[in-house]
Amino acid sequence: MTLYVPPHFAAPDQTAIFELIALHPFATLISSADAEPVVTHLPLLLAADGMLLGHVAKANPHAALLAEGAQVTAVFHGPHAYVSPTWYEQPGVPTWNYTVAHVRARVHMREGEAAQALLDTAIDAFDADPLGETGMRHMRADERAPMLAQIHCFALEILRIESKFKLSQNRTPADRQRVIGALGQQEDPAAHAVAGLMLSTLRTYS
Repeated sequence: MTLYVPPHFAAPDQTAIFELIALHPFATLISSADAEPVVTHLPLLLAADGMLLGHVAKANPHAALLAEGAQVTAVFHGPHAYVSPTWYEQPGVPTWNYTVAHVRARVHMREGEAAQALLDTAIDAFDADPLGETGMRHMRADERAPMLAQIHCFALEILRIESKFKLSQNRTPADRQRVIGALGQQEDPAAHAVAGLMLSTLRTYS
C-alpha cells in the first residue's frame, strides 16, 4: 500500500506522527485474503515499547488472518476539515486539509497471561475511571477465561510508516493565516484542531 505524499505535505517529524497515532487510536486495520481486502475498525493503543496493542472478536473472520508473523496495514486518521477557496486572497479550488498515517506492521499473538496484561494496559489507557469491583481487573481467573476465549489479542510491530500532513503548505503564508482564522471560527472541534496543526506547521517552517 503506497500513500501519495507530495514533499510539501510530508509530516513535520516522527514525533508528530506518533502524536497523531496516540491521540487518534481508533484505526482501520487491513489484511488481504485472496487479493480481497479484509477490514476491521478498532482501537490500537500505542504502547510505551512502540508496539500497537489490539484485539478482535474470534467470531470476526479477520481474526483468522491475524496469525503470528502476518503483516497488516493500520490506518490512523487525525483531524480533518473542509477548506473553502473563498478564504484565499487569490482564486483557488475547494480542498480538504487532513492528517493521516499508514502503518505497515507484523502481528505478534498474545495469549494467556500476556493477553490479560494487554487488556489491562488498554483499560488503564482508555478508562481513567477504574471499572470497580466488577471490572475486568478484579475478575477471578475462572471468570476471565470464558471472556478471553472469545477474543484474539495481538501486538503489532511497526515496520514502516507513511504519513501525510496536508495543511495548506502549498499556499502562501498569508493564505494559510486566512484559512487558520476561518477554521477557528467554525463550530466543529475538528476544524479547530486542524487550525492548531496548521499554526504549528506555519510557525515551524515559514
